[in-house]
Amino acid sequence: MKNTSKLLRNLNIILGVLALIAFVYAWGVLIRLQPKMIAFQELTRLESSLLTGVGFGLIIALAFYLLSLLQVTRTVKISEELNFFPLLLIIGGVLSVLFIFSNIALLGDIHKQYLHELSQPEWSMVFPILGFQSIVAALYLYLHFSGYFVQKEKKNIVRDVNIFLVVQYVGVICGGMGLAMASLGFFFPTGWSLPVHTIIAGLTILFPYALAVIYWVIIKIKEKDWIWWDEKQFLDVGKSAMLTLVVNTVLMIGLFIFNIQDLAGVVRMLWLPLYLFMGIFVFSLGNLFFSRQE
Repeated sequence: MKNTSKLLRNLNIILGVLALIAFVYAWGVLIRLQPKMIAFQELTRLESSLLTGVGFGLIIALAFYLLSLLQVTRTVKISEELNFFPLLLIIGGVLSVLFIFSNIALLGDIHKQYLHELSQPEWSMVFPILGFQSIVAALYLYLHFSGYFVQKEKKNIVRDVNIFLVVQYVGVICGGMGLAMASLGFFFPTGWSLPVHTIIAGLTILFPYALAVIYWVIIKIKEKDWIWWDEKQFLDVGKSAMLTLVVNTVLMIGLFIFNIQDLAGVVRMLWLPLYLFMGIFVFSLGNLFFSRQE
């Protein structure tokens, strides 16, 4: 256990340093290229290569965030209770992971619009997202250097209920972002793409939640008694499931009624992500709410 923790810490430190270098590199390249791309000036071969390097740097950052989240969840798993600071680290990490995919998509759109000499409003989103990711990466790296996670792991208290709560928080984040993403289809129906927005974007948003659920399932499988929930959790899950069923039923009925004249329109590409993300959001939020009740 100690060897694994030490290896994970050293790997995170290496990836963290590389991630910060990648962010500094990305800031430098994008600040340099933005004026030229907005003015539709021709990029040199070197400048095009530099832009490609930004994408590779984001992949390094993605690996760092995922391993850091693993370290945070290992710490939470053996903590007395789920405190605010580890929860903040998890939320920041999950958002940073999702924003990696957002940045790649935004930069791809910017490049396509540059080639076709179209306006590039995505620039207004790229730099704030990079700023947030840089802050989270720097915080994670500082905690790895300081031994924060190693110190926490000295305890020998296992609280798998904390991981269950972490899964619910991740579900609220991913479910909420998925609902926001799917709702955009009603505002921009002509620009909505089934493979890009519904399928690829939907799977991307589901990615952190799927990882959290898989991690929780692995923990439960490793337990000798295989007790998935205690008595209170079982009741909470049942209440949340019933609430999810009611909300999703009302949502689907309303979606059908308000779009009954145009069921072959954009709604055919949106009903599944709306149903899926609303289910995840309500179920996770319900579990968090009921878990706080005695």
